[in-house]
Amino acid sequence: MKHTGRHTDAFLLLFLTEGDSYGGKLLQKCEEELPINPIDSAIIYRTLKKLEKDGAVESYLGTSDSDKPIRMYKITLVGERRLKDFQTDIAEKMKNLSFFLNKYEEWKGPNHD
Repeated sequence: MKHTGRHTDAFLLLFLTEGDSYGGKLLQKCEEELPINPIDSAIIYRTLKKLEKDGAVESYLGTSDSDKPIRMYKITLVGERRLKDFQTDIAEKMKNLSFFLNKYEEWKGPNHD
């Protein structure tokens, strides 16, 4: 199955709770910290643009380590509320997914290896 970067906005908002960041650094965090990473740079920037349009993040011009201008992102109060909604949604989905895995294991049993 192809992964599509579902919940990218939730992960980006979560990472932004650790402090302001830029797209490349957020992509690096996804690559290093997510157990399964379906996110590429195009998805990151498309999602950041949508989050900014929705008011969940704000961007501003900062400077990189080499003093070059870089677009930085920070989470807003709207983003914090959306992050809480993601937490509720994901927790509910996990219950259904756990149910599926348990039922599948029951069915699979010794007769369906």
